[in-house]
Amino acid sequence: MMNENEKKVIQEGLKRICSHELFMNSTIHTNLLNYLVEKALKKEDLNEVTIGSDLYGIDYSENKNNSTVRSYIYIYIYIYIYIYKLRKKLANYYIDQGQNESIIFEIIKGQYNLSFLSVNEYSKSKASKEPTVAIPIKYLKLLLGIILIAFITFFVTRAIITKPNFIWENYFEKNAQNLLVISDQFIVFEKLSDDNFYGISYPEINNYNNLIEYAKEHPDKELGPTDYTLMSKMAPYAVKSLSKWFISNDNDFQLELESKLKYEDVKNHNILFVGQYKTMNLSKSLFLKDSKVFTTFKDGFKFKKDSIEEVFITQYSDNHNVEFAMVSYTSISSEKSALYFVSNNDIGVLATVRNFTDKNWLKDFEKEFKGEPTHFNALFEVSGLQRNDMSCKLVALEVLK
Repeated sequence: MMNENEKKVIQEGLKRICSHELFMNSTIHTNLLNYLVEKALKKEDLNEVTIGSDLYGIDYSENKNNSTVRSYIYIYIYIYIYIYKLRKKLANYYIDQGQNESIIFEIIKGQYNLSFLSVNEYSKSKASKEPTVAIPIKYLKLLLGIILIAFITFFVTRAIITKPNFIWENYFEKNAQNLLVISDQFIVFEKLSDDNFYGISYPEINNYNNLIEYAKEHPDKELGPTDYTLMSKMAPYAVKSLSKWFISNDNDFQLELESKLKYEDVKNHNILFVGQYKTMNLSKSLFLKDSKVFTTFKDGFKFKKDSIEEVFITQYSDNHNVEFAMVSYTSISSEKSALYFVSNNDIGVLATVRNFTDKNWLKDFEKEFKGEPTHFNALFEVSGLQRNDMSCKLVALEVLK
């Protein structure tokens, strides 16, 4: 049984870790670490279900039609990614600060439970996993010199080769604060002719103020707010693609729904938006705000420059669809960026996210800019039906100064 003094040592260690630069700008991982420590002190066994339910409020009721489950399912799919990143951050922390710690927090690979180890236990655990090699003293200086040169060469080369495309520079800065905003559809309860209430979506209603105004204009309808919103299938696929992209660049992001987005969120983060223009609230005032040639039009976009005017809207046929997606890269402040992947249909968002997380495609796209890369609005024609069977062609590019 753990005594109060041991618990105090653990809490002090937790406080030091959470105030370290590796953690203080990562709300996701500090919250997760606090949760794991709390459960470890209570000796509770953990898995994806308990973490998803306790920490992220996911409803695992037996009602498989529960709309909250459908809306938030993508969150607990990525719990294992958060655990992986947390394990990596803890290892880096102890490399930097381990000499100042009397107790070590460890998450064994492949598990969710956190353990508390003494420094000696931690050292023995590492030693048992790492084979040692004896090196004659007379070769040590030469070996160290070779290693130092190789080390410097590797990291200089790596920095040159892996430098992120200009679009992603702010997002992949050390300690960057990134927020992925997912568009979601506001749902209302409406009493229908059978005297039962059903969840209904209206294009005119995408927040509580819209609901109030719509109810005033339609007094014959009996309407009320629900406690959930809905998203299309592009949400989990886009989150998966962007998670892999950020992990490969040693960074991460937080998640928020468009319906809950606040001005402070936009002000304090680099913003990524994926979804439909028709479901935007706050983002509507920011998307295409600096454009001189593009506007939204029906379920697509309008291009107007001098005497030229073109309309780009969805085209349907029996064997494939053609739609248009806009990727807008702009600034929120001198240090914060905003990147919008917008289309009123799923394949437009999925196709553009796929391309903008492909290093080779980004190199070709950068050639479209004459001179120094800068902000832009790019219109793409996307065709296809299946998530893995779609083409994406640039049809118009506006370069912003």
